[in-house]
Amino acid sequence: MKRLGSLRSTTAVVVSALLLGACSFSVDVLPTAPSTLPTQAALTPTFTALPPTTMLASATPTFIPIREDTVSMLEIFRSVGEAEVLRSAAFTPDGSVLASAGGNTEDFTIRLWDAASGQSVGTLDGHTGIVWAVAFSPDGQMLASVSSDATAKIWDWRSGTLLTSLDFPGEVVSVSFSPDGHTLAVGGVDTPENQVQHAAVWIFSVGSWKPLFQLPEYWNIAALAYSPDGRWLVGGGTSRNVQVWRMSDGTSVFTLNHAHQVLDAAISPDGSTVATATCATTLNDECTEGGLWLWNLSTGKLIRKLAGFPDLVENVVFSVDGSSLIAASRDGTLHIYATADYAPRFESRPPGGNGTLALSPEGGWLATGSLDGEVRLWKVVYRP
Repeated sequence: MKRLGSLRSTTAVVVSALLLGACSFSVDVLPTAPSTLPTQAALTPTFTALPPTTMLASATPTFIPIREDTVSMLEIFRSVGEAEVLRSAAFTPDGSVLASAGGNTEDFTIRLWDAASGQSVGTLDGHTGIVWAVAFSPDGQMLASVSSDATAKIWDWRSGTLLTSLDFPGEVVSVSFSPDGHTLAVGGVDTPENQVQHAAVWIFSVGSWKPLFQLPEYWNIAALAYSPDGRWLVGGGTSRNVQVWRMSDGTSVFTLNHAHQVLDAAISPDGSTVATATCATTLNDECTEGGLWLWNLSTGKLIRKLAGFPDLVENVVFSVDGSSLIAASRDGTLHIYATADYAPRFESRPPGGNGTLALSPEGGWLATGSLDGEVRLWKVVYRP
């Protein structure tokens, strides 16, 4: 579950920001990094691994891909995890290893699991606050994690080595590698000014970890996603706006305005559509129905709104072939839609769910979270 305030508090601060004249979210991009950009910090992590014979993940089985014509056969087949509260999960590019992370008042450990067997393959310790998000690099060599302790950490996860730690003005809650693996985007809280809470996305060069530029927003950056070709980055959310930035020069070309806060964003595999996870209906400033908004990435125009979730939608992802849209709300409700007409194809409400969601890059695994810290693993099970 992502760290965002209630809709009541968000409404108050957004109105305050508007009264202060902070009403242009779309094009105020900093061409160069200011002197307060993050610097590398030397921290000593700890790593706990199983014996060497069990550290390597087993070969990933061949699965029926999760797509529009197979989602009706999705089943939970395994649960793994022992975290205090699960906040984020991510698969390696080959789908063989799952990373899970979170915490609340303690237990900020990142856990690594062999997805095929469910066995632990190690842990990464070093954060001192909630780990809000994790992401593997496209080549599978690195794992990035971001935390309320105001750091982003980059790990060689196989050896447990901390490659670098980047410092920020406040908590950071979203992270993504570019598709080519050359840059890393980190989103979170920036330095406040005149009672307005600023946020930003910081872009780093992978390897040197030098800051390239900074993209400004407000309040916090819950939603963050690169387009498949790496030309665009979408980000924002707590301000109720999601920006579409052009990565060649950091210019904001569209602002996707929402009625309520946005917790996640995903871009379709063909790069044509942005899906944003938000709230559809409120009562007394509390979300009573979650929803998804669909946008045309080339024009910034709203295509369609989907609703019917019992609570705020936490996470959204497209299937690898683009035929399905998968989303989970804060209460754990899972909805899957066919993207051809956005008709519902699957619904499940596993007890104790919390909205955490991840799809393996090859499309064979789906991971969802639960309030007890476990990750539920799903796959398509054919029963003739």
